[in-house]
Amino acid sequence: MAYHLSVFLVENKPGKLEKITKVLDDNKINLRAMSLASAGDFGVVKLLVNDPDKAYDELKKQNFTVTKRKITAVEIDNVPGALHNIISKFSQSNINVEDCYGFLLGDGKTAAIILEIENRPDIEDIFKNFGLNVLDKDKIYNY
Repeated sequence: MAYHLSVFLVENKPGKLEKITKVLDDNKINLRAMSLASAGDFGVVKLLVNDPDKAYDELKKQNFTVTKRKITAVEIDNVPGALHNIISKFSQSNINVEDCYGFLLGDGKTAAIILEIENRPDIEDIFKNFGLNVLDKDKIYNY
């Protein structure tokens, strides 16, 4: 089981993101992927790190509002339409994606798509039935 972190920024202003990355740097936690969504005065930073338990604990110690959420990662070809093909299968199977982002893997020919999907404990089996390569946590955190 793999996880990413969501850090709530009460005040979305200069220096807030730097404080988060400093906690990671000070604790030798490697950032694999990140996304930031802003809604005016506040924001949410999603972090995919190599050690989510340690990152969670260290961010909490620094008084950040942080949650740890289960994710599933799939590998797709880095070609036009690859993501659409997967999303179409999700739609046809009534799978709702709560959060999604991705990054290229080391070879540049494939990408990891990080998905947060609620209320589907069987999601990895469903993905495998779709013919998708589900990445284990070691590949997600240390690829």
